[in-house]
Amino acid sequence: MARIFGPVPSRRLGRSLGIDVVPYKTCSFDCVYCECGQTTRLAVDREEFYPPAEILDELGARLSGMADPPDVITLSGGGEPTLYSGLGELLEEARSITDIPLAVLTNSSLIDRPDVREDLSYCDILIPSLDAALPGEFARINRPHPDIRLDAILEGLRTFLDDYEGKVFIEILLVDGYNTGEENIAALARALKTLRYDSVQLNTAVRPGTVRDVKPLSAAEMEWFRARFGPRCEVIAAASSRAEHEDQAAMEHIVSMLERRPCGAAEMAAAFGLNVPQVVKFLDALAEKGLVTSESRGGSIFYTATSRDGGGKK
Repeated sequence: MARIFGPVPSRRLGRSLGIDVVPYKTCSFDCVYCECGQTTRLAVDREEFYPPAEILDELGARLSGMADPPDVITLSGGGEPTLYSGLGELLEEARSITDIPLAVLTNSSLIDRPDVREDLSYCDILIPSLDAALPGEFARINRPHPDIRLDAILEGLRTFLDDYEGKVFIEILLVDGYNTGEENIAALARALKTLRYDSVQLNTAVRPGTVRDVKPLSAAEMEWFRARFGPRCEVIAAASSRAEHEDQAAMEHIVSMLERRPCGAAEMAAAFGLNVPQVVKFLDALAEKGLVTSESRGGSIFYTATSRDGGGKK
């Protein structure tokens, strides 16, 4: 199974080579805006989903075959990376393979745990999410595992960031009607004043989430909220029309590839510089339109364009 994807362009990080260290949609949150789809395994217990040595071998092979190295290596993908108990070992041992900066994207849910903070200390860049600073809004937008508490997250962030020497980009994703109320925005602004960070990166739901009524904020609204969070806050959200154009282009490339031969999701992800959850979501959309079909072969799922097999299997 391919766990390395990309490189993909990132406005905040440059060309990013991704590592997916948890099974698809294994997460401690089930966020209403998640473009990877609904969480299928809501979890808080850490596991060694894959041996770190296997991921390191795959990473080393991928880097050795790249003529143009990425700007950063990012642990992200279709779930919460800190659920991976091999995180610290993976980050530490990656130093023997490359000196490319290592970044971790996290929803911050487990950062109150000492073992998680120890593991995260090995990364060069941390991008923790903080979408809400009030319990009601936190529950509404992030839909966390029942064992997760917002106050523990905030205290864990303060404890970790006080000693952490790497770069910190705090991401806040705003969804109209979910976490945009005045009380929550004011609470977020107060919480940020207690945290050590390099910048706040403001985002919105430019792609469809897991809940149908999720809507992105306009550029003017994003700029208004940016001003509320001070001079170290920047808007990183892409325009909705641009996101839709990129998604449409990606789906067209997928169909074109499947018209030539059947492929698995991991193969397509590697070919197009996407992660597997993104490809699966595109395939689901294409299947709903009747443009692709799937079948199981030897325990793996392969996809075919319906134009290739004369209409596809039903």
